[in-house]
This record gives sequence, structure tokens and C-alpha cells, in this order.
Amino acid sequence: MQQTFIILIVSTALIASVVLFLFLLTSTISSSTEVTATIFQGQDYNSKINDNTKDTKLITLHKTNVVPEVKDYHDILSIDINKVNDNKMLFTIELAGDANKNENYETVYVWLVYYYTTTAVAANTASTVENEFHLYTIIIPNFGAGSNFGNKEEGWYLAIFNNTNNSYTLPLSRISDMPTNKVQVFIDPIFIGYPSSTFNYIVSSMIRVNNTFLDKPPDYLIDYVPDNYNSFWKQWFR
Repeated sequence: MQQTFIILIVSTALIASVVLFLFLLTSTISSSTEVTATIFQGQDYNSKINDNTKDTKLITLHKTNVVPEVKDYHDILSIDINKVNDNKMLFTIELAGDANKNENYETVYVWLVYYYTTTAVAANTASTVENEFHLYTIIIPNFGAGSNFGNKEEGWYLAIFNNTNNSYTLPLSRISDMPTNKVQVFIDPIFIGYPSSTFNYIVSSMIRVNNTFLDKPPDYLIDYVPDNYNSFWKQWFR
């Protein structure tokens, strides 16, 4: 596996943090009635979540002397998931600028998709119901022109990691350029466990500036949806 943002997910506690994730997520939701009502209830394949404009900020996740310039394509305007033909799912992040113009650094867009499935379990003559938690990370990195991250060619990549089972359902793969002002990928539901129409998700944009030390979290968190997830993302990459 190439040295990329993917290494971060394999080599840190991220892959073993389902319990921590649940604790942090539950705490965040319980502290915000508005988020619980508008995002995490009755969500389906045709739901769009809008974000504030010009709310980007360099939030340090790893100390570095390099301070990148925040660009318009780091600013998330909305996120959206739609079911399209042949059962594919279209994951869309609308941005304030064209992310194809990324230069010098690695810009990463991350979706965390999570949901429960219910299974009936027979025990002797009785039966019980078990809820199983599922968590997937959809990683969409862009290596900008002049970024020089190992032997990675500039351009877009996609990987999907099953945090619940600690395995990749889709290894890091090269993909085509994005539409103007969007980060948009088609995903077969098989890669995220065939969720029902009531799964949940959160999104963030980040920057890695250090191309010599990749076995760590990204250097900066820039934007995230919902807006009150600052503490969550900091904890997630701790």
C-alpha cells in the first residue's frame, strides 16, 4: 500500500476506535437537539445537508511550521447522497471552488458512514434481537501539482475502509478528475455493507502539508459538516 492518507487509517487508533466513536458521537448529538432532528432522523438516499459559507479555518491536528493558504475548494457548501441507476450511490460534496486546482499539498475529503443492522438470534427456544454497528470511512484524497508525496502521481484517488472489520472494501484506486466545484464519486453499496435508507454520515475536508512524515493524522482540519463537530474530529484523529 502506498504512503498516503490511507496509512493514517491503518496505522493509528482510528481503526480500533468504534467504541470511542460511539461515545463521542452520542455526546455530540445529545448536546444538539437541532442536529439530532435535522440530520440523524429519517435520513434517506435523497437528503441534502447545507453548510455555512466561508466558515473554513485552519485547525491544527499535527504541529508543523508550514501554514498553507485556505482555498475556496476547502469550503464545504453542502453534502448530498443520491441513489442512481443500477443501484449505485452518488456521494456529492459541493464546494465554493474547483478542487482540481489543488497545488503543493494533499487535500483530503472524508465521509464517515455509520448505521445499525438488526438481526434475530435464536437461543434455545427463545429468540433475541441484536443490533450491530457498522462504520465505514470513504477517503477521497487529491495530490496537488507539485505536492511530491512519495511516488504518488498528482490527481484524485478513492479508498473505502471498513472500520468495524478493520479491512479495506476498496483499496486505494486512481479515479478521474472531479466536476467543477464538486467532489463527487459513485459507490456500489456493496462497499459500505448495503445500508438501509436510514444510515448516517458526517464529512470533513483536511490538508496534509508534510510529505515526508505520513504515518500520522493530517496536519490541518479545514471544514466539516455538521458545524458543531470540531471537538469530534479532533478526538477522532488524536
